[in-house]
Amino acid sequence: MSSLELVAEAGIAAPPHDMPAGGTARPRLVIVDPNRLRRDCLKMAVLGLGWPVAAVPSLRDLWRRVARGEAFDAVLIGGGAIAAEEVARLTAAVPQLPIVAAADGEDDRHAERLLSAGVRDVLPANTGLQRLIATLARICGAPSPPPSRGPAAKFSARVLTRRQREVLTLISEGKSNRLIAAALSLSEETVKAHVKQIIRRLKVANRTQAALIATGASRGPAIPLAGPPQQG
Repeated sequence: MSSLELVAEAGIAAPPHDMPAGGTARPRLVIVDPNRLRRDCLKMAVLGLGWPVAAVPSLRDLWRRVARGEAFDAVLIGGGAIAAEEVARLTAAVPQLPIVAAADGEDDRHAERLLSAGVRDVLPANTGLQRLIATLARICGAPSPPPSRGPAAKFSARVLTRRQREVLTLISEGKSNRLIAAALSLSEETVKAHVKQIIRRLKVANRTQAALIATGASRGPAIPLAGPPQQG
Protein backbone atom coordinates (compact mmCIF):
# COMPACT_ATOMS: atom_id res chain seq x y z
CA MET A 1 0.00 0.00 0.00
CA SER A 2 1.37 3.43 -0.91
CA SER A 3 1.88 6.30 1.55
CA LEU A 4 -0.98 8.14 -0.14
CA GLU A 5 -3.38 5.31 0.66
CA LEU A 6 -2.09 4.98 4.24
CA VAL A 7 -2.62 8.68 4.95
CA ALA A 8 -6.07 8.59 3.30
CA GLU A 9 -7.07 5.63 5.49
CA ALA A 10 -5.90 7.52 8.57
CA GLY A 11 -8.45 10.20 7.73
CA ILE A 12 -6.02 13.09 7.46
CA ALA A 13 -7.73 15.88 5.56
CA ALA A 14 -5.73 17.71 2.93
CA PRO A 15 -5.61 21.50 3.37
CA PRO A 16 -7.32 23.84 0.92
CA HIS A 17 -5.27 25.28 -1.94
CA ASP A 18 -7.00 28.53 -2.77
CA MET A 19 -5.48 30.72 -5.45
CA PRO A 20 -4.57 34.32 -4.52
CA ALA A 21 -7.40 36.73 -5.32
CA GLY A 22 -6.86 38.52 -8.59
CA GLY A 23 -3.86 36.35 -9.42
CA THR A 24 -1.44 39.03 -8.20
CA ALA A 25 0.65 36.97 -5.74
CA ARG A 26 3.42 34.61 -6.75
CA PRO A 27 2.22 31.02 -6.37
CA ARG A 28 4.09 28.70 -4.00
CA LEU A 29 5.60 25.91 -6.06
CA VAL A 30 6.80 22.48 -4.95
CA ILE A 31 9.25 20.59 -7.18
CA VAL A 32 9.19 16.78 -7.09
CA ASP A 33 12.29 15.23 -8.68
CA PRO A 34 14.47 12.29 -7.57
CA ASN A 35 17.60 13.92 -9.01
CA ARG A 36 19.03 16.19 -6.28
CA LEU A 37 21.21 18.31 -8.57
CA ARG A 38 18.37 18.97 -11.01
CA ARG A 39 15.95 19.60 -8.14
CA ASP A 40 18.29 22.09 -6.44
CA CYS A 41 19.11 23.88 -9.70
CA LEU A 42 15.43 24.29 -10.51
CA LYS A 43 14.74 25.51 -7.00
CA MET A 44 17.50 28.14 -7.23
CA ALA A 45 16.27 29.30 -10.64
CA VAL A 46 12.67 29.65 -9.46
CA LEU A 47 13.73 31.43 -6.25
CA GLY A 48 15.65 33.86 -8.42
CA LEU A 49 12.35 34.81 -10.07
CA GLY A 50 10.78 35.59 -6.70
CA TRP A 51 8.55 32.50 -6.45
CA PRO A 52 8.35 30.76 -3.05
CA VAL A 53 9.42 27.17 -3.70
CA ALA A 54 10.00 23.87 -1.90
CA ALA A 55 11.65 20.74 -3.29
CA VAL A 56 11.20 17.06 -2.42
CA PRO A 57 12.57 13.85 -4.00
CA SER A 58 9.28 11.93 -4.36
CA LEU A 59 5.50 12.12 -4.33
CA ARG A 60 5.61 10.26 -1.01
CA ASP A 61 7.61 13.12 0.52
CA LEU A 62 5.20 15.65 -0.98
CA TRP A 63 2.24 13.83 0.51
CA ARG A 64 3.85 13.86 3.97
CA ARG A 65 4.17 17.66 3.77
CA VAL A 66 0.60 18.06 2.52
CA ALA A 67 -0.65 15.81 5.34
CA ARG A 68 1.19 18.03 7.85
CA GLY A 69 -0.85 20.98 6.63
CA GLU A 70 1.51 22.64 4.15
CA ALA A 71 -0.30 24.27 1.23
CA PHE A 72 1.08 24.67 -2.28
CA ASP A 73 -0.34 26.41 -5.33
CA ALA A 74 1.31 24.21 -7.97
CA VAL A 75 3.35 21.02 -8.28
CA LEU A 76 6.06 20.34 -10.85
CA ILE A 77 6.90 16.64 -11.21
CA GLY A 78 9.98 15.69 -13.21
CA GLY A 79 12.65 13.11 -13.73
CA GLY A 80 12.36 9.53 -14.92
CA ALA A 81 9.16 7.54 -14.97
CA ILE A 82 6.17 9.39 -13.50
CA ALA A 83 3.60 6.89 -12.24
CA ALA A 84 0.12 7.92 -13.39
CA GLU A 85 -1.39 5.86 -10.55
CA GLU A 86 0.41 7.85 -7.83
CA VAL A 87 -0.52 11.12 -9.54
CA ALA A 88 -4.18 10.02 -9.67
CA ARG A 89 -4.18 9.32 -5.91
CA LEU A 90 -2.73 12.76 -5.20
CA THR A 91 -5.21 14.59 -7.44
CA ALA A 92 -8.08 12.63 -5.89
CA ALA A 93 -6.99 13.75 -2.43
CA VAL A 94 -6.18 17.36 -3.37
CA PRO A 95 -8.17 18.09 -6.56
CA GLN A 96 -7.59 21.86 -6.33
CA LEU A 97 -3.80 21.45 -6.60
CA PRO A 98 -2.55 22.00 -10.19
CA ILE A 99 0.14 19.55 -11.31
CA VAL A 100 2.54 19.98 -14.23
CA ALA A 101 4.71 17.06 -15.35
CA ALA A 102 8.02 17.30 -17.22
CA ALA A 103 8.20 13.86 -18.81
CA ASP A 104 11.18 12.20 -20.46
CA GLY A 105 10.70 10.95 -24.02
CA GLU A 106 7.91 11.68 -26.49
CA ASP A 107 5.33 9.05 -25.55
CA ASP A 108 1.97 10.67 -26.30
CA ARG A 109 0.11 7.74 -24.71
CA HIS A 110 1.95 8.16 -21.41
CA ALA A 111 1.27 11.91 -21.56
CA GLU A 112 -2.42 11.16 -22.09
CA ARG A 113 -2.42 8.80 -19.09
CA LEU A 114 -0.93 11.57 -16.96
CA LEU A 115 -3.55 14.04 -18.19
CA SER A 116 -6.29 11.51 -17.44
CA ALA A 117 -4.82 11.09 -13.96
CA GLY A 118 -5.32 14.79 -13.29
CA VAL A 119 -2.10 16.43 -14.49
CA ARG A 120 -2.95 19.86 -15.91
CA ASP A 121 -0.12 19.93 -18.45
CA VAL A 122 2.73 17.70 -19.69
CA LEU A 123 5.95 19.28 -20.96
CA PRO A 124 9.02 17.71 -22.59
CA ALA A 125 11.82 17.20 -20.05
CA ASN A 126 14.11 19.47 -22.10
CA THR A 127 11.73 22.45 -21.83
CA GLY A 128 13.50 25.76 -21.15
CA LEU A 129 13.05 27.53 -17.81
CA GLN A 130 11.16 30.51 -19.23
CA ARG A 131 8.63 28.29 -20.97
CA LEU A 132 8.27 26.16 -17.85
CA ILE A 133 7.58 29.17 -15.62
CA ALA A 134 5.12 30.59 -18.17
CA THR A 135 3.25 27.26 -18.19
CA LEU A 136 3.06 27.15 -14.39
CA ALA A 137 1.85 30.74 -14.32
CA ARG A 138 -0.83 29.95 -16.91
CA ILE A 139 -1.97 26.91 -14.91
CA CYS A 140 -2.19 28.93 -11.69
CA GLY A 141 -3.67 32.06 -13.28
CA ALA A 142 -0.74 34.05 -11.87
CA PRO A 143 1.47 36.67 -13.55
CA SER A 144 4.41 35.20 -15.46
CA PRO A 145 7.80 36.80 -15.98
CA PRO A 146 7.81 38.99 -19.10
CA PRO A 147 8.81 36.93 -22.14
CA SER A 148 11.96 37.63 -24.07
CA ARG A 149 10.68 39.54 -27.08
CA GLY A 150 12.24 39.96 -30.48
CA PRO A 151 12.72 43.18 -32.40
CA ALA A 152 9.02 43.39 -33.27
CA ALA A 153 7.70 43.36 -29.69
CA LYS A 154 4.44 45.21 -30.42
CA PHE A 155 1.56 42.95 -31.32
CA SER A 156 -2.19 43.40 -31.56
CA ALA A 157 -4.06 40.59 -29.77
CA ARG A 158 -6.82 41.02 -32.38
CA VAL A 159 -4.75 38.97 -34.86
CA LEU A 160 -5.65 35.74 -33.05
CA THR A 161 -8.67 34.74 -31.01
CA ARG A 162 -8.23 33.74 -27.38
CA ARG A 163 -8.61 30.07 -28.27
CA GLN A 164 -6.05 30.39 -31.06
CA ARG A 165 -3.61 32.00 -28.61
CA GLU A 166 -4.15 29.07 -26.24
CA VAL A 167 -3.42 26.62 -29.04
CA LEU A 168 -0.35 28.60 -30.11
CA THR A 169 0.96 28.66 -26.53
CA LEU A 170 0.78 24.86 -26.43
CA ILE A 171 2.36 24.58 -29.89
CA SER A 172 5.29 26.67 -28.62
CA GLU A 173 5.62 24.18 -25.72
CA GLY A 174 6.28 21.43 -28.26
CA LYS A 175 2.92 19.69 -27.96
CA SER A 176 1.39 17.59 -30.72
CA ASN A 177 -2.17 18.21 -31.93
CA ARG A 178 -3.21 15.13 -29.97
CA LEU A 179 -1.89 16.52 -26.66
CA ILE A 180 -3.26 19.99 -27.37
CA ALA A 181 -6.68 18.43 -27.92
CA ALA A 182 -6.44 16.59 -24.59
CA ALA A 183 -5.24 19.69 -22.71
CA LEU A 184 -8.01 21.94 -24.07
CA SER A 185 -10.79 19.30 -24.21
CA LEU A 186 -11.12 19.67 -27.97
CA SER A 187 -11.21 17.17 -30.81
CA GLU A 188 -8.04 16.70 -32.84
CA GLU A 189 -9.88 17.96 -35.93
CA THR A 190 -10.78 21.19 -34.13
CA VAL A 191 -7.15 21.68 -33.11
CA LYS A 192 -6.03 21.11 -36.72
CA ALA A 193 -8.50 23.77 -37.86
CA HIS A 194 -7.14 26.23 -35.28
CA VAL A 195 -3.56 25.50 -36.37
CA LYS A 196 -4.45 26.24 -40.01
CA GLN A 197 -6.04 29.54 -38.99
CA ILE A 198 -3.03 30.47 -36.85
CA ILE A 199 -0.64 29.81 -39.75
CA ARG A 200 -2.84 31.80 -42.13
CA ARG A 201 -3.32 34.78 -39.79
CA LEU A 202 0.35 34.99 -38.83
CA LYS A 203 1.33 34.64 -42.51
CA VAL A 204 3.88 31.90 -41.85
CA ALA A 205 4.61 28.62 -43.64
CA ASN A 206 4.19 26.14 -40.78
CA ARG A 207 3.61 25.63 -37.05
CA THR A 208 7.34 25.80 -36.29
CA GLN A 209 7.51 29.36 -37.63
CA ALA A 210 4.35 30.22 -35.68
CA ALA A 211 5.97 28.88 -32.48
CA LEU A 212 9.08 30.98 -33.14
CA ILE A 213 6.91 34.09 -33.43
CA ALA A 214 5.06 33.12 -30.23
CA THR A 215 8.31 32.92 -28.27
CA GLY A 216 9.82 36.05 -29.83
CA ALA A 217 12.61 34.02 -31.41
CA SER A 218 11.97 35.28 -34.94
CA ARG A 219 11.60 38.66 -36.56
CA GLY A 220 7.84 38.38 -36.30
CA PRO A 221 5.79 39.83 -33.44
CA ALA A 222 5.88 38.25 -30.00
CA ILE A 223 2.52 36.71 -29.12
CA PRO A 224 1.29 37.41 -25.57
CA LEU A 225 0.92 34.19 -23.56
CA ALA A 226 -2.64 32.95 -23.33
CA GLY A 227 -4.46 33.02 -20.01
CA PRO A 228 -6.19 30.01 -18.44
CA PRO A 229 -7.97 27.90 -21.12
CA GLN A 230 -11.60 28.73 -21.76
CA GLN A 231 -14.29 26.14 -22.15
CA GLY A 232 -15.70 25.20 -25.54
